[in-house]
Amino acid sequence: MLACERVSLSFGGLRALDEVSFTVDDGEIFGLIGPNGAGKTTLFNIITGFLPPTAGRVRFRGEEISRRSAAQVAARGVVRTFQNIRLFREMPALQNVIVGQHLRSRATLLDAVLTTPAYRAEEARVRARAEELLELVGLGGRAGDLASALAYGDQRRLEIARALAAGPRLLLLDEPAAGMNPAETQALLALLVRLRREVGLSIVLIDHDMKLIMGLCDRIAVLNFGRKIAEGDPHEVRNDPSVIEAYLGRRIARPRDRHDATAGPPVLVLENVSAGYGPVSVLHEVSLRVGEGQIVTLIGANGAGKTTLLRTISGLVRPRQGRISLRGTSVGGAPPDRIVRWGVAHVPEGRQVLARMTVLENLRSGAYTRRDTEVERELEALLARFPVLRERQGQIAGTLSGGEQQILAIARGLMSRPRLLMLDEPSLGLAPGNVERIFEIVRELNARGVPMLLVEQNAHLALEVASWGYVLETGRVVMSDRAERLLDNEAVRRAYLG
Repeated sequence: MLACERVSLSFGGLRALDEVSFTVDDGEIFGLIGPNGAGKTTLFNIITGFLPPTAGRVRFRGEEISRRSAAQVAARGVVRTFQNIRLFREMPALQNVIVGQHLRSRATLLDAVLTTPAYRAEEARVRARAEELLELVGLGGRAGDLASALAYGDQRRLEIARALAAGPRLLLLDEPAAGMNPAETQALLALLVRLRREVGLSIVLIDHDMKLIMGLCDRIAVLNFGRKIAEGDPHEVRNDPSVIEAYLGRRIARPRDRHDATAGPPVLVLENVSAGYGPVSVLHEVSLRVGEGQIVTLIGANGAGKTTLLRTISGLVRPRQGRISLRGTSVGGAPPDRIVRWGVAHVPEGRQVLARMTVLENLRSGAYTRRDTEVERELEALLARFPVLRERQGQIAGTLSGGEQQILAIARGLMSRPRLLMLDEPSLGLAPGNVERIFEIVRELNARGVPMLLVEQNAHLALEVASWGYVLETGRVVMSDRAERLLDNEAVRRAYLG
C-alpha cells in the first residue's frame, strides 16, 4: 500500500532523514519509533505532502505522491493526525467531524447558496456520517459539546473521528496516546484494532508508549538520527542491540566512584506530586528523594515526564497536588526566581545559553539573584575550573561548540551557588568525547559536595554515575533502586521498549 524508497531530507547542512525505506501492507498496523529528534514526524510530513523530500520517493498504491500537495495526498486516501491537538476548540464535536468531510463533499457553492435539494441531501448525508463516526470512536453522546469542553482523551478520539471523515485508506497517527492515562490508552488500542477489523484501515503509528506500540503493531521500523536502524516484528525490534543502544545508550564498563546511596539528610523531597499542561496530566503522584552528596538519576522512555518533573521542581510548571520540599521548606508552586534564590539551579534540555551574549555575560547572568560580595571571586574560580571558558570568555556563546555550550550552561547554573543542581539531558546532541567530558564534570562537582538530580536519555551512562535511580513510565515512578542494581535489571529495558 505505502512504500518509502530511500527518502532523504536536508535542511541546509542538517540531514534530517537519510535514505529511509520501508513498506506498509494492506490492513497492517505499522509502528514508527525512535528517540526524540530521530525524524519520525518529519517523515510523516513528507508522506502527507507537507514537505517534499530532498531525495527518494513515496508511493501510495503504486502512484508516486512525493510531489503532491497535502490536499492532493489526502484526497487519494492518506490522512493524518498531529502530535499536538488541532481541533476547532469553539466548535461542537459534530461540526469538527463534518469539517473533515469537505474533501468528499459533492455539493457546489451555488447549491449551498440556493439550498437546493441536492445540497439538503448532501447536508443530511454528511451529518449522518459524522454522527456514525462519533459513535464509532465512543463519543456518540457528545456531539453537541464544544471540543474544548471534552476531556483530553476524548479530544484525541475526536481528532481520529475527524481524520476518518476524510475517508482514508491509510491513517497516520502522530503520538495519539500522548498525555493519556492507562485506561484511555487501552481504549485507544481497542479502537485502533476495531478500525482495522471493521473499517479495513491500514495504520502507521508514532508513539512513545512502548506497551501500546509493542502490543498493537504487526511490524515496527526504528529511526535514530534520521536513519533506519532496525525493522521487524515487536520481538525482533525489542531485542535488537542497535535499538537497545539507541534507547538506553552504550555501557561504559569501568568503575565509577559513587557516594553512598543513602548518604546525608534529604535535600529534595517530592511527595505524591502530580502536574501537567492544560487538560493534559503528565505526572501522577510522583515521590522521590535526593540526599546530601547524592547523584540521583531519573530515567525512562521519551514522553515519560522527566523534563516536566524538573520543570515542576523549578517552578516552571505548577504542581496540581502533592508537596515539594527543599531542605524541609515547602517550595511547590513558588515562582521560579524564588526557587532559584532558595538554591535550585536548573540546567535545561538543549542548554539554552544566551546565544547573543558573551561567555562572561552568560556566567554573570547565573548570579542575577545573588546580592553578596563573592560573585566575582566565584566567577574567577569557575574560570579556573573550566579553562575553556576562560579562553573563550569574550566569545559570543552561540558560536561555541555543543560541548562548550553544555559546560557553559553547567557553569552558569553553578554561579547561583546551588544547594541542588538539576541537569536535563546533558549529553543531548554531543559527540562521544564531549559526553565523556561532561560526565567527568558531573562526577567532579558531586565529589565537591554538590547534590544532583540528573535526567539523561542514556540510561546506562546515567546509572553508572549515579548512586540511586528512579524509573518513570507514563508519568509514574514504576521502580527505584540503587543505580548499580538498575543497570542489570531487565525491567528497566521493558520500561523503555515495552
